[in-house]
Amino acid sequence: MSSAKLAAVASLAAISLAGCGAIHVKPAAQTGSSAAVSRGRVNDPRTSPSDHIQCLRQKHLEVRKVGTTGLQIGAAPYGPYVRFTPTPGAAQANQIAGRDPGAEVIGSALVFPQRASDQMLKEVEDCIAHGVSG
Repeated sequence: MSSAKLAAVASLAAISLAGCGAIHVKPAAQTGSSAAVSRGRVNDPRTSPSDHIQCLRQKHLEVRKVGTTGLQIGAAPYGPYVRFTPTPGAAQANQIAGRDPGAEVIGSALVFPQRASDQMLKEVEDCIAHGVSG
């Protein structure tokens, strides 16, 4: 095979292979949209795997989201506060290291009882424990 034909075949092969690795870019969010443009979606720990907020509201407890990982049940500083960590191990590490004194670990959640009644705390614990294994 002549060098001209070899160069043509090699060029054609290179062009064909380059098309296989094409980058697909996700389009930007619509103007006026509050949706973030990203490669993935971050799960809100307060609503997955089971909806903790819905459970608390079904028990007629006032609950509001605080920041990106917290829940305030009832009025602060009286009602319990819940903060979710990335993993159950992270929650346990915080407790063992003494970074969150007084917190109870339930899965990846740290439950701070504050001044809640025993009955309210039991209802909060039951809802936060939904979807927790082990």
